Amino acid sequence: MDYKLIHKKGLSRKIGVVGIAILAIAILFSAIFFTQPTRPKVKSSVVYAYVSDFPTLDPCIAFEDEQVILANVYEALVFYNSSNPSSPLTPWLATSWNYSQDGLVWTFNLRKSVLFHDGTPFNAEAVKYSVERTKRMGLGAAYIWDPVKEIQVVDDYTIKFILQYPAPLAQIASSQYGAWIFSPKIPSNDTDATEWFNQGKDAGTGAFTIESYEAGFQIVLKRFDKYWRGWSGNHIEKVLIKTVRDPTARLQAIKAGEADFTVDLPVDYLPELKDNPNVKVLAVPSYRNLLGMINTKRAPTDNVLVRQALAYAFPYDAVVKNVMQNYATQSKGPIPIGMIGYFEDMPHYTYNLTKAKELLEKAGYPNGGLTIILTYTSGDQLEKQVAELYKAELEKLGITLDIREMTTKAKYSLARGDPKEAQHILLFYWWPTYITPYDFLYSLFHSEEKVIFNFAYYYNSTYDNLIDTASRLEGTDLDKALQLYRKAQEQVIKDCAALFIIDMDTIMVVNSKVHNFKPNSAYTEVVFFYDIWVET
Repeated sequence: MDYKLIHKKGLSRKIGVVGIAILAIAILFSAIFFTQPTRPKVKSSVVYAYVSDFPTLDPCIAFEDEQVILANVYEALVFYNSSNPSSPLTPWLATSWNYSQDGLVWTFNLRKSVLFHDGTPFNAEAVKYSVERTKRMGLGAAYIWDPVKEIQVVDDYTIKFILQYPAPLAQIASSQYGAWIFSPKIPSNDTDATEWFNQGKDAGTGAFTIESYEAGFQIVLKRFDKYWRGWSGNHIEKVLIKTVRDPTARLQAIKAGEADFTVDLPVDYLPELKDNPNVKVLAVPSYRNLLGMINTKRAPTDNVLVRQALAYAFPYDAVVKNVMQNYATQSKGPIPIGMIGYFEDMPHYTYNLTKAKELLEKAGYPNGGLTIILTYTSGDQLEKQVAELYKAELEKLGITLDIREMTTKAKYSLARGDPKEAQHILLFYWWPTYITPYDFLYSLFHSEEKVIFNFAYYYNSTYDNLIDTASRLEGTDLDKALQLYRKAQEQVIKDCAALFIIDMDTIMVVNSKVHNFKPNSAYTEVVFFYDIWVET
């Protein structure tokens, strides 16, 4: 046998096998390559058509709509994740925290390797400086820090808060107002610093810094390259937040693709958007409600039976279905749906004219014959529609509803005067500074020497004690605090200090190519631009 021939034939077979294998692998890789989905092209910028302008950019005193900007430029110690109600408090600039058994000492451990936009390292001294400036200025939401007696810097990345009474400091530190941390390198004079901020300067640690600012018109944010979370993956690099007051103009901008986000469109506009493939309509609980504060000091609403009759005469379902087109739910009490302190089984009033008439008879008004003055804010179409629906129902009971449209200033001037000369019912909205039942229950119904927002003029020491005690327990014994908050709500509902009308949804209309956007009820109408990306 010829060895060379055999070897040559064997080698030929091996080469053939190897060749087939290589060909198969090539075909496989070719198939994988050509069947891979094309990676989407990502937009580098987005536009947010917003409803209003921003009175100030000073993070210590901002207390209106500025959180839309500030939540992207600054950060707080704690983040409140409303999509995780069982454990909403998560680390932000603080990585962890703990408190003493009596709730009077809170210690926060801080995140390392974080820079402010001016290059200054974030540390405990910056936290102390930020909170103390906010307290010292005493404007906006500065009151949230009232429990704090002293702030101690333990080391660069540990800070201790000594309280004068127990309070839920982690919730406070997550507030969308008054809790932002900024560089201590800002101008040292408070007034000079406010002017500096309002020129479009910033000193935050957030993902974006302010590139340009035209007060009353627009603000441009650009990404901060040294942001501590980094920029791997898909991200936006630039943001234009534009003031567009006209709702029709906002509607046209989102339909035309000229804006990627907008809010506060009248619900009448929404049906035409539902079938539009280029946009998404998102509705989430807003932690915002509409109330009718009832004057408990002026006749005839100083009579609890009359107040209860008025509550039973209110057309809750008609407002939810016809006015809000189901972008709201009937309120069960002062605390809006989805928020801590809300109870689905809370006793509440429903529309029942028969019951209303029985209560009026007990109160000495079998045929009605009453005139009730209701005030609402000029230009607020929702409040106007609500008032007109209510007027029609009260007429069935022989009650005249005197509806008065007033400017905000005039409405509050009347309401903060002599209660015996003030309106009987005042329509207005409430939403929390930070997420706690105390914000609603204290601001709206706690006894106060000078009227601020207690337009029911409701003074009840038992109620006051319940909510004050609950607030002191909230940070250390939440279950007990919620029990007390419930008792307080039951009391104010029984006393009918207000019409608890609707809990409103936040309605955001978004470009359908936006990815990863999740509205957060704790940060009103905020888009956290770092988290989202948009296909071209």
